[in-house]
Amino acid sequence: MRNPTPFIQRMHAGGMMPIFFNPDVEVCLDLLHAAYEGGVRVIEMVNRGKEAKGIFPKIREAADKLPGIYLGAGTIYHSHEAEEFIDMGAEFIVAPVMNPKLGEYCAKVEVPWIPGCGTVSEVFFAQELGCELAKIYPANVLGPDFVPAVHAVLPKMELIPTGGVEPTAESLKKWFDAGVLCVGMGSQLFRKDLIAKRAFAEIKDSVRHAMDIIESIHASKA
Repeated sequence: MRNPTPFIQRMHAGGMMPIFFNPDVEVCLDLLHAAYEGGVRVIEMVNRGKEAKGIFPKIREAADKLPGIYLGAGTIYHSHEAEEFIDMGAEFIVAPVMNPKLGEYCAKVEVPWIPGCGTVSEVFFAQELGCELAKIYPANVLGPDFVPAVHAVLPKMELIPTGGVEPTAESLKKWFDAGVLCVGMGSQLFRKDLIAKRAFAEIKDSVRHAMDIIESIHASKA
């Protein structure tokens, strides 16, 4: 990384951005604490249900009691949605698409924005709008080889793959070796069967295991 901004430094240090939502606020709070206790410091709550806007302030309140946590809102398509979540305390915005109007709004209010990109052109347009970190989505379709292909023509852009990244040494090593800044994980990390059983201690352990793998990868590259 060349002269990384505070945002990029935080995302790199975080290594992994867990992505979560559940219509039950208590489950969301338990997932937040499981992720934090597992070593996570960057987390994204997605706007994927009518309950999300009511739950996010409670997540923000809980996160304020967890030193060092960096909380963003995801599945944001439009500026008005970003405005709502930023007003509720979102520190960064994540989108599944590359919407220039959303990027312009986030730049105006000086809140980092991570757009979802599936082509080199979309990554370029994001860069033109002042974006520093683009989400490779869906990562399971694009694959790790997409990363060096982007960096060959857009070397300053940092990338985070989301969708299909697994919390295993094999999967994580492929992505970090390809040159990503960090990785995003949702259902692979917060498994539905474990949530259904309220097995939050097991979820915490799986988060810790993934974080240990990422720390080991970072150490090997230092």
